[in-house]
Formats: sequence, structure tokens, C-alpha cells
Amino acid sequence: MTIRTRLIALTVLLQLGSLVFLTGGVMLALKAYGRQQIVATEDLLRHAVARTALDALIQRDEIQLLSYLNYLKGQHPALSYALISWNMGGKTTRHTMGTPAADPEIKELRVLVADPSQPDRTVEIVFGADHRVLRIPIEESRRRLLGILVGVSVLAALAGMLAAWLFSYTLTTPLTRLANLAEVIGQGRLGARLDLDSNDEVGRLARAFNSMSERLEELEQSRRDFTSSVTHELRSPLGAIESFLQLIDAKAATGDPAALQQSRDYIKRIQTNVARLSGFINDLLDVAKIERGKMVCLPRVMDLGPTAQDVCQFFEAKSQLQGVALGNHLGALPAVMGDPDRVRQVLVNLVANALKFSKAGGRIDITAELIRDGAVRYAEITVSDDGRGMDEADRARLFRPFTQGRNVSEGVAGHQGTGLGLYIVKSIIDQHHGRIEVASAPGKGTKVLFTLPLAATQADADGAPAA
Repeated sequence: MTIRTRLIALTVLLQLGSLVFLTGGVMLALKAYGRQQIVATEDLLRHAVARTALDALIQRDEIQLLSYLNYLKGQHPALSYALISWNMGGKTTRHTMGTPAADPEIKELRVLVADPSQPDRTVEIVFGADHRVLRIPIEESRRRLLGILVGVSVLAALAGMLAAWLFSYTLTTPLTRLANLAEVIGQGRLGARLDLDSNDEVGRLARAFNSMSERLEELEQSRRDFTSSVTHELRSPLGAIESFLQLIDAKAATGDPAALQQSRDYIKRIQTNVARLSGFINDLLDVAKIERGKMVCLPRVMDLGPTAQDVCQFFEAKSQLQGVALGNHLGALPAVMGDPDRVRQVLVNLVANALKFSKAGGRIDITAELIRDGAVRYAEITVSDDGRGMDEADRARLFRPFTQGRNVSEGVAGHQGTGLGLYIVKSIIDQHHGRIEVASAPGKGTKVLFTLPLAATQADADGAPAA
């Protein structure tokens, strides 16, 4: 049974149950009202008979009494019989109107009236009130009311079915579309969306589903990028190593000293490719640690100046070869809390990215300043370049594994990389309880800044920002 059918059935059953409960309550109330009406009619008959008896007694007219009782019987069919005892100063005359019967539906009522001027003159009337006759108008009213309630119930049930169908349609149609979308995604069409303009729970579910679909598409793209990156990063160095080894073997076979010297150059190239492979494998290991929550940073008091200078020396030859100026402007920066190896890894990744997107004649600078966030003071380190920069779409893709901006495909200095560097950088900064941000615009260069907390011995010290 579908949700729509269950909703319609449940709504109709609840509605019918409410109507049955209402009808039962109305019928019970009508029954109580009927009992009150019977008592009221009995009181009315008793009062009418007593008044007639008193008038006839005062006028000493038995015929008038009998005549009026017959008139009452015509007006009130419930008056089935009457037994009259006319007592005039010890002389009693009895009259009977109708036929008395032992019937449980006939209630016997008694009226005794005395002459106010002569108390020894009395009239006693015993008459029967037929409850079957008294209930006839009440039963008629009950049947009419029941018919009205049944009609209203039928109309309400039909209206309820229509309302339930409309409600279930508006509720289940988006769910059906979501189910169809799930089947589409299950068939491999990741990234499919459901446009549903609603702020209720179904709308929230649709938006969550769209987000999941987009995330699945991103993960699938990451998987493809990972496969492509691994294939490229392994195949290119391994192919180069294989070629250089063959060349070395060929050169060594000649025994020519010049060939041996060239073989040494090939060995250096092999070392470069091995270092590239080692770096890629280390990045993969770092990503695996991050995904498992196993990356551990051990912050301690450290001086950023020497670390930054070491990074600049590491890239000195490459920056000169590209014609890019590389400057370290940290100066006398207070000590910070950081893991020296991981902080160096951050700076290496950021400087390497800056070199990748800088042209000859460009400049890369490492600067820092002191900032305060509440009661905590930080060193804010910035790696800036005047390279090609990136747009908003590319900035949104940063810090995701195996994800690179579109500007990478336009040609960069050196190999394109794997898209792991900034992801690892962000994870390291997060481990240090800092933040990392990127400011960039096409053609205006890029600034990447990150923060590290100052060491406890320097946290309260006053210091001028380092240029």
C-alpha cells in the first residue's frame, strides 16, 4: 500500500470516527432531551386535568368534566384512559373514559382536586399516559436528525477524501520525485538535482538530497582526479627513470669518460624524479592520515624566522631559474606555538604554489603581523605573489583533495601537481587551531594567509607588526 493510499484511508477513518463519535453524542443528548420532554408532557397533562377537574367541581358539572377530558384526549393522544371518582358530600360517582390496560408503556398518573369552599367535595382522576405515543414525535425528530447527520457524514467523508487526496498528492509527489532521482543517481548519473521550492520538511529533505548528490558528484570527480593524478604522477617519473637507466646503461657500456659524466647528469635527474615520487607518496600518506584522523601535530615554542629562511633557501635555485624574486620579511617575529616540520611543510607548499603561477620578473613575499582574537594573540603569516591569480569559482574549489583550479590547465611553471597541497596545509593549520584564507583576483596575484598562536611567553608582550 502506497503512502498516498494510507494517508487517504487514515484521514477518512479518522473523519468517520469523529463523525460517529459526534453522532453518538448527539443521539445520547437527544435521548436525554426526550426523557425530559416526556416528563414535561406528563406535567402538562396533569396540570390540564387538575384545572379541568377544579372548574367542573366548582360548577358541580360532571358532564363538563367528562366532555373536557374527551377534548383533552383528542388533543393529547397519549391520554389513553381516565378513571374519575366524583365525591359529593359522601356520595361517590365513578366514571370511566377509555379502557384501562396493564401495559408497562402506560404510566398511571393521579390527580386529586378539592372544592376550596367545601373540602368534602373532591374529584380524583387516575389517568394513563402512553409513553409510546409520547415518544413518537421524539423518534421522528431523532430519525430526521440522524438522516441529516448521515448526509452530512457522507458529504464530509467525500470532502475529506478529496482533501486527503490533495494533501497526500502534495506530500507524496515530491517524495516520488525524490525516489526517481535516487534511482537516477543509483544508475550513475551523479549530480542530478530536484528543484523544489518549499520550506517544509520535504523541501529540507530535497535540499539535503541535492547537497548529497552534489557531494557524490564531487567525490566521484575526486576519485577520477585521484586516479588521473596517481597515474600521471607515477607514470611520468617512472618512465623518465626507466629511460635514464637505459641511457646510463648504454653510456656505461662505451667506457667513454664523457659518457660517464653524462651518466652522472642522468643520475641527478633520476634523483629529481625519485624525490618527486617520494613527495607524492608522502602527500598520499598525509591525506590518508587526515582522512583517518591520525595526523598529529606536536606544537612547541618555535621561531618562524629561521624556518621561513630555510624555505627560501630551498627554493632559491628554482626561483632564480624562473626569474622570480623571493623575499623573507618576517623579521624579529615573536615565538609561536607550532610543529616545526609541519609549519615548514605549510610554507613549502604555499611557496611552491606561488612559484607555479608566477612569471619571470614576478615577486613572492613572506610577511607577517601580530593580531588579536579576543584574549588570544596570533601571528598572521602571508605568502603573496603577483602572478595570474584566480576567480571566485577557483577559490571555492581550494582546500579539497585532488581538486585544482581551472587556471592550472592554462600552463604553469613545472608540473601541475595533484591538488593535495592546500588540503594538507589546511589540515595542518586546523591542527594548530589557526585559520587560513585566500585573497585573489584574476591578473592581480594571490595572497594566502594563515595564523599561528603566539607562545605563552610572548602572548602578552607588546610587539610591533613585522613588515
